[in-house]
Parts: sequence; C-alpha cells; structure tokens
Amino acid sequence: MEADQPIDPEPPVEPPTHHARKNRFVRIGLITLAVLTAAGVLAGVVMYATGTEKPTRFPIAEGSKKAGADEEDPGDQGVISTAKPSASPLPSPSGPAVKPDGLGYWPSQATTGVPPGTKLRPSGDISVTKSGTVIEGVEVTGCIEIKTSNVTIRKSKINAKGCGVKTDLEGTYKNILIEDVEIDGLNDLKVIILGWTGFTCRRCYLHGAFSGAHPRSNTVIEDSYINTVIEGGSSEGRHLSGIGFHGGSGMVLRHNRVECSVSGCSAALSLYGNFEQVANVLVEDNYFSGGGYCVYAGSLKSKPFPLAMNTKFFRNAFAKTGTGEFPKCGRFGPVVSYEAGNGNEWKDNYWFDEKKTPIVL
Repeated sequence: MEADQPIDPEPPVEPPTHHARKNRFVRIGLITLAVLTAAGVLAGVVMYATGTEKPTRFPIAEGSKKAGADEEDPGDQGVISTAKPSASPLPSPSGPAVKPDGLGYWPSQATTGVPPGTKLRPSGDISVTKSGTVIEGVEVTGCIEIKTSNVTIRKSKINAKGCGVKTDLEGTYKNILIEDVEIDGLNDLKVIILGWTGFTCRRCYLHGAFSGAHPRSNTVIEDSYINTVIEGGSSEGRHLSGIGFHGGSGMVLRHNRVECSVSGCSAALSLYGNFEQVANVLVEDNYFSGGGYCVYAGSLKSKPFPLAMNTKFFRNAFAKTGTGEFPKCGRFGPVVSYEAGNGNEWKDNYWFDEKKTPIVL
C-alpha cells in the first residue's frame, strides 16, 4: 500500500429494524429455554439416581415368590433410603435403679414383632448388596442375608429356613437396623435365626429355634422378646439358649425379656469365650428365666478365652418360683462364671419376687 493512499473508514453499522430486533429476541429466548430445559432434565435424572426425588424399589431375588402365589405386581418390597440407623456399643447405663411391679413392664409377644394391621407381601430368600436398602412389609420364607452396610428391615416377618437374618462374622458391615420384626425358627434345631455383627434389633420377637440370637461384636438388642421353645436341644447336640454370645466386643442388651424355660436349655443368656474374649458388654434392665443357670457371665475357665473384660450387669431381674424345674431362675441358680475385677461390674440386680431381693455375688 502506498504511504499517501487514504484508508477507507469501516462502513457504518445500520441500526436493526423493528422486525430484526424482534427476531433476535425470539432466537435468544428459544436458546435460553432450550438450555433451561436441558438443565432441568439433567437435574431430574440426578435426583432420581440419588434418591432425592423418587425412591428405588428393592428387587426381590429371583425365585423368591411363595409357592402357589398368584402372579401379580409385587408392589414396594422396600425402598432405598438415606437414613442410616446406628448402634452405639456399650453406652453409659441409663436411668436410676428400677424394680417394676409386674412382668408387663418388659416386652411380650403383644408389644414386639409386626404391628397389628400391617399388610405383608410374600417373598423368598433375599440377598441385600446395596447400601441404603430398606425392606418393609414382607413375609419372607427363607433367609435375609445382608452383605452391605446401612440396611433397614422393619415391620416384617421371617419364617426362617437355614437362617433368619444374618450378617457377616468379621464385622465388615455396620448400621443395620432390624425393627418391629418377628423371626420364627419353625422349631428347627439347625437354624440360626439372628446373627452376627453390626446390627440393632429393636422390638423384635424371636422364637422357635435352639437359640433366639447369636450376636457378636457391635450389636444391640433392645425392647425385644426372646422365647426359645424347642424341647430337647442337648439330645440333638445343641445346647439351647435365649441369647448365645460366643465372644466379641461391644454388645448391648437392654430392656429385653429372655426366656428359655425348656429342657436342654443352658441359659437364658450365655456369654462364652469360645472364639474371642467376652469384652465390653452391657446387660441392663432385662428379665431372665430358665436354663441351668439363667446367665453365664463370660468368665469360664474351660473356655479358650476364660476371662471376661468390662462386662457390666445393671438392674436385671431374675425369675424366682421356688418350685418346678427352674426354681432359682435356672435349675441351679441365677448366675455363674462371673469374675469381679477386670472392669466387670454387678450392680442392682435382683430376684423378681414380691420383695425384689437384691442378688449379691
């Protein structure tokens, strides 16, 4: 370009006409609407996936339908929930010493298990592998096996075959809540109706097996009725018990009624150091009856782990009839294998008779 050649100025931009301005606003509006619509759809997908908008049905295992049942929509067998029930191993003892006047103070068949009027849908075995699963309003014939944390089972009945509800022995899974549930062992000496770790069992009715529960570490059983009713367990190679705890750390038994007044019953509560030391156990405000002794307290010299540690018994009632097969709560007495020291405590436990006489060890 020549140095003295003039440079043409840029042509002026003409202002848009009325129709041009209108068309531009329409285009902008359509683009904005498309963006907002896409964002809304995406948000809806995220809310559904995370459970914040619509819960996900719990899938019943294949072949779980009860034999002979009509084909129909299974309905909600449980939903994914964000709730995380928790158990607090070995909390501080609660409340002052209480000596109730009647057996109605403790749970019974009428106050535990499935609430009256609850409609139950049939199911077979259930394997739970998704954290956050809630199972509610089912009648299971088989076993519920839990293979993850943060699971709730409520307002349901389990007719146990092989097992009722079981978690793992290693304590991998936590925050498992079993609430307002009945588990019937169907009088099968081989069935374990409730075990092992990481669960809270609240207002449960457990019956019809050689042992009502086999808790291990980090477990809570409260406000529940456990009634082992099978006769002759020892003759089948089984020693019956209301609750059989074979070692571990962090178990709470609070305000339960535990009865094992049948032949062959070792104890309403058996704390045995068979597989681990019995440690960090709180037993408070329970009613016990039946067994050779009502309670084996965890320090038994014949066991691989013979000395219990930090095992506390507070305000428990021991049945006393003075007659029959179990005159002193058990055949021979209320408690055995208690060893003072090592953090173990025995306080305000008593005979459940007219005088509420303290049991002093």
